Amino acid sequence: MVVKERKRNKNHNMVLRGVTWHFIAKINGKKVKRALSQSITEARRLRDDYLRELMLHGAIPDRRPKPEAGQLFGELAQKWIDIVSKEIKLSTLEDYRYSMNRYILPRFGNVPIGEIGYMDIRKFVSELECSHKRKNNVLVPMRSVFKMAFLNGDIEQNPMDRIKNVKVTKPDIYPLSMEEVRLVLDSVSPRYRNFFTVAFFTGMRFGEMAALKWKHIDFRLGIIRVRETLVKGETGCPKTRKSVRDIRMLPPVVEAIRDQRKATMGKSEYVFLNQYGKPVEPMPTNFHVWKPALKKAGLEPRSLYQTRHTFATLMLDAGEHPGWVQKMMGHETLQMIYEKYYSYIKNYERDEGSAFMERVYNPPKSDETLEKGDPKGTQKERELEPGILTP
Repeated sequence: MVVKERKRNKNHNMVLRGVTWHFIAKINGKKVKRALSQSITEARRLRDDYLRELMLHGAIPDRRPKPEAGQLFGELAQKWIDIVSKEIKLSTLEDYRYSMNRYILPRFGNVPIGEIGYMDIRKFVSELECSHKRKNNVLVPMRSVFKMAFLNGDIEQNPMDRIKNVKVTKPDIYPLSMEEVRLVLDSVSPRYRNFFTVAFFTGMRFGEMAALKWKHIDFRLGIIRVRETLVKGETGCPKTRKSVRDIRMLPPVVEAIRDQRKATMGKSEYVFLNQYGKPVEPMPTNFHVWKPALKKAGLEPRSLYQTRHTFATLMLDAGEHPGWVQKMMGHETLQMIYEKYYSYIKNYERDEGSAFMERVYNPPKSDETLEKGDPKGTQKERELEPGILTP
């Protein structure tokens, strides 16, 4: 008869009390208990350290901080979050809390901040199981806590001053061609067609479009004033100083905004609304509108942010001035345009969007078409068509 070996419980010598795992063992007939961590992975690592100490020395060293060791990192982190929560956006605050609770506090929460050195932080960063971008995001609140401790005199040196960000490989962009843009606009839900028309031909960020109000539309001057952004239900200032800008409305944008007036003007102060009469949100729009439209159009999946890249590449490929594209998109520097879209930049001649309208959106007809006659009628009739502004 074969006796199957019983699998050992991965959480042996551990018990969960509330949200924190504790180590439990008997030493010389006495029950010993030590707090481990809220993270199961970190708790198992500490549990294994304790068991190793028991095997080697027959006892568990007391690693609890002495009163003279200074404040714990977790205590200072709580004071720091209480202060900055009144100064930053809700979305930023949520990201800080996520980084703290998920990564930082399980490792350093119960460690006196004065005992955390450069090598401790380097080792911590190298062992993080997440993307390089997330690692850099984790370092942001850590730097702030250490800086506060240094300025307050809690530590004599700030080890974070010598910690550099991890190098992040810039992701490739997957913009759409003009033909693909038309396919998407033909395939997308009619409720969102005006939204995506504006997205493709202004380069606005999703949060900027979600926050767009009718008072920000100036038909007389033909501009959209970007003054707010809406992220996770919170209205705030745009991403950067340059993001506060006036965007010139190209003819297809004017047409889309005019059509949108019939749908939402008078019902809400916001220009774009979802089926519940609320401002549009990125996640539902991505999963229930954008992805189905791409699939219906027969196009490869890509992120919703590619509408912004599409605007830049269409304009630059048509010969528009990079400086004009930068201004329309609200980038901080012209260098950002060159770094992201260098291969699309041609010998520019214009800086107002007319090159795109003439060469891409309404390209000139071939000689063969002109010989056969213009099927769309006279020049005056063409000027009255949707998407073309009359003088």
